[in-house]
Amino acid sequence: MIRLIVTDIDGTLVKDGSRALPGELAETIGELLDRGISFVAASGRSKVSTERLFGPLKERIHYATCNGTLMGSYREQLFAESLERTLLNEILADVRSVKDTVPFLTGAGVMYADSDEEEVIRWLREGYQEDITQVADMSVMPDEFVKLSVYDKKHRSGETFCSFCEKWKGAVSLSTAGAMWLDVYKLGVNKGTATRWYQNYFGVTPEETLALGDQQNDVEMLRAARHSYAVGNAIPEAKRAARYVTETCENGGALKVFRSVLDENR
Repeated sequence: MIRLIVTDIDGTLVKDGSRALPGELAETIGELLDRGISFVAASGRSKVSTERLFGPLKERIHYATCNGTLMGSYREQLFAESLERTLLNEILADVRSVKDTVPFLTGAGVMYADSDEEEVIRWLREGYQEDITQVADMSVMPDEFVKLSVYDKKHRSGETFCSFCEKWKGAVSLSTAGAMWLDVYKLGVNKGTATRWYQNYFGVTPEETLALGDQQNDVEMLRAARHSYAVGNAIPEAKRAARYVTETCENGGALKVFRSVLDENR
């Protein structure tokens, strides 16, 4: 019996940058919660963006945002893993040398940017509903940060950041999120560690866990659940990590899986 669902958002539940859950999907998630199934939104998005997406459901679910570095519920932060500041500044300085990219930092609250790329910033605010504060220089801010996100204006993240990732692997966790993003966060932390943390928190086994994803940053999460699904539009690496492949995001793959869980729990 499924007791815990951990799922990616963009490209899995909804199209990238969606502002709200489709009504049918939101209703089905509500039914899962009514049946006593715990639901964790595991995303590269910030907590603010994720809560806005889930709307009325936001107070009923749990979060593993910023790729599992921030965990908690609407009213409570349960766990956070920040990047060491000296290392973060070294990486930030290095990524600025990668042409046609835009870096962002995320803490427990809003995202920060020190670029003048207004088009990208506006897209994040209007699409992902992120709160973004523009500052003069992110490297001198005293805040703690859980994730460095780097936007690739060419939309070829795997190619653009290949040598950068080779240089910094072993010092931090790095994963691409679709064609546009590279995410950098604390070494050893990912959606898989977040899934195992929630399994322990809720007293649930991997055999009682269902996970859905589509990208490189979902691989560890998929491997942490016995009932693991890649949506049809997932990258090959995610499909190899999953036990099953369902319909694409656009064709309601996640909704189909959730309904099957409801049918089995009647």
